[in-house]
Amino acid sequence: MIQALLTAEALEVGYARALFAPLEFGIQPGELVCLLGRNGAGKTTLVRTLLGLLPPFGGRLKSKTTLRRAYLAQRANLDELYPMSARDVVRMGALRGASFLRSQRSALGAVEAALASFQLEALASRRYRDLSEGQKQRVLLARVIVAEPEFAVLDEPTSAMDRLAEQSAYEGLDALRSTQGAGVLLVTHDLALARARADRILFLDDVERRVHVGLPGEVFTSRAFQARYGLSVNGADDA
Repeated sequence: MIQALLTAEALEVGYARALFAPLEFGIQPGELVCLLGRNGAGKTTLVRTLLGLLPPFGGRLKSKTTLRRAYLAQRANLDELYPMSARDVVRMGALRGASFLRSQRSALGAVEAALASFQLEALASRRYRDLSEGQKQRVLLARVIVAEPEFAVLDEPTSAMDRLAEQSAYEGLDALRSTQGAGVLLVTHDLALARARADRILFLDDVERRVHVGLPGEVFTSRAFQARYGLSVNGADDA
C-alpha cells in the first residue's frame, strides 16, 4: 500500500474557532488535488495549516518530518528591484532542493531542462522584473519543478497565462507528478480545469461549515456544491 505524503486525522483549522467540521483525507504521491471554495471560504487557512505555517486547531496532520514542501502564492514575494534574471530565479529552486545526492552539474542541468519545459529559453537572460505577469508565473513554476518537492501547493498558478502557456504549464506539472512522484494541491477557481484534471476535489463549503472530499464527479454533482455555485454540473464548463 502506498503511504500518503500528508494525512489529516480529524483535522480542524482556524484561529479563534474551527472553520469546518473535522476533516479526514490523505494526499498520495503523484496525486493532483484541487482545492475549491468561494472567496473567504477558508482556503488560505487550510493551506497554511497543510504547509505547517499554522498549527491545527484540532486533530492531527501527519507527514514524515523531512517532507519537502513547495508553495507558489498568487504573487510571489520576490524583490523585483533586485536585478535577477529569469534563469537566476529558477536556479534559486535548484539551490533550495540541493543535497549531497545532487551534484552541481545535475542541478544546473535541471534548471535548463525546466526553462525548456516552460518554453523560457529565449527569456532566460532577461531580468525577471521586466517579464509579463504570465511569463513570471512560468518562471516561478519552473523554480518549483527544480526544487524537487514531494508536496507542492500552487495558488492559481496560471491565472495570468494565455491558453497555450497554460497547457505547457500543466504538462510540466504532470511531469513533476509522474517522474518525481510529487503530490500537488492546486488552489483554483477554474471549475472546468478541476473537473478535467483533478484526481480528487477538496470543496470548502462555508455555509454548512464542512469540507467535501471526493472524486470530481461526486463533488460536482453534490447538492452542496451546486447550491454554493448556483449551477448544475453541466454548467460547470462555462464557469
